[in-house]
Amino acid sequence: MKAEILQAVIDTTLALSAAVLIVRLLRKPLQATVGARTAYWVWILVPTTVLAVLLPAPSPILASAQVALPGQIRTAFAAATASESISYHAELVNLALIAWAVGAGAMCLSMLARQRSFLRSLGTLTRDANGLHRSDTVLAPMLLGAWRPKIVVPTDFESRYSPEERELVLAHERAHESRGDVAINLAASFALCVYWFNPLIYRALAWLRIDQELACDALVLAQRRGERRRYADALLKAQVATESALRQPIGCHWQSTHPLNERISMLKRPLPGRLRRLSGLAFIAFLTGISGYAAWAGQAVSQDDRAILIGLKVTVSDPQKTNVHVLNYQYLVRSGESIQTTDAPPLDLACTPYLADQPGHPTDWSDQKARGIPLPRSDQILLDCAIRRDGKAMQRPAVIVGDGKTGTIETNEPGGLHSYRIEITPSTSPEKIAAARRQSGGK
Repeated sequence: MKAEILQAVIDTTLALSAAVLIVRLLRKPLQATVGARTAYWVWILVPTTVLAVLLPAPSPILASAQVALPGQIRTAFAAATASESISYHAELVNLALIAWAVGAGAMCLSMLARQRSFLRSLGTLTRDANGLHRSDTVLAPMLLGAWRPKIVVPTDFESRYSPEERELVLAHERAHESRGDVAINLAASFALCVYWFNPLIYRALAWLRIDQELACDALVLAQRRGERRRYADALLKAQVATESALRQPIGCHWQSTHPLNERISMLKRPLPGRLRRLSGLAFIAFLTGISGYAAWAGQAVSQDDRAILIGLKVTVSDPQKTNVHVLNYQYLVRSGESIQTTDAPPLDLACTPYLADQPGHPTDWSDQKARGIPLPRSDQILLDCAIRRDGKAMQRPAVIVGDGKTGTIETNEPGGLHSYRIEITPSTSPEKIAAARRQSGGK
């Protein structure tokens, strides 16, 4: 499990970094062509790509992995003995997970402390007849609360802004509220805690905040097309970087820590028409779908070098060898991949193969070690089998064999009614795997 967690962090980090870089390249061209409101949607590319990596890759199973065995097996197979190898990455995996968890916890605690300190700095909030909350310490309006958003304004709000400017400022904050920007910032802060070690995430959060402001500016101006000059005046009146804004890790605030020149410059541009906005949304949707599929398909390609072709030959006979049944099955799985079946026969057998650890493919061997099973060397394959009745594992035999070699397990049913000989041949040969795929119809 530890190795899987670490691998998921690595895979999603790479996916997140690639998606952020794509967004970085596209955000300004999109803002110039289809407008800030539409361009803001390009950020959906980041969570979509990350989630696509977490989806299970398609299974390359070629044939049914179930081997029906007559009679009831009550004796456990003995685990084959072999030279125990070392899981070279176990210590590194543990150290990496500890470092990641400590960093994530420290970042989370730091953000919570900052948010708590900021909320305390607001003092006692008083609500007026218009539903606004007032504070003596804030210097410009802001939106607080992911679940119950509330607009907080300075006590001297009326003296700072003219009636027209106050209307524009509040329209901006309500645009943040209607778009769910505080909840988005909360999710982004969670991502910062998880990927605290990735320098791109810090830049991504800054770009996200800028794009949020530009999108809300565009939304307000789209509703009040003749208010550009007055809106720019309100921006210039607002504090550019106040102490209260810097202490607020989560939220949306009118006084901008974002480049003021960029916001003023965007106000000068004509708003795009409906056709351009729809074309921009179509492009972003297409790009998101392509990127998500590429991330999902890419993990299948990256794991294909761990594919293993399993051949099973099961011979069941009576003590006199007069009644012999031979069953042959073949299937293809990746290292560590269990066989998934939709319906289980009364009794069946399947084996999960494991390759020795390789760079980029750590394995959690805790279960095998706890059962006293030796680990495979680089030229060996561990086959962790399961004898199941009605879908529930009854026995867990294991055998270690060389790549392309045949391992044999023999046992007798109690009372001598039946004897069993199970021959297992695993192979990572690309030629054999390709031939098996062709034989199964190219799956």
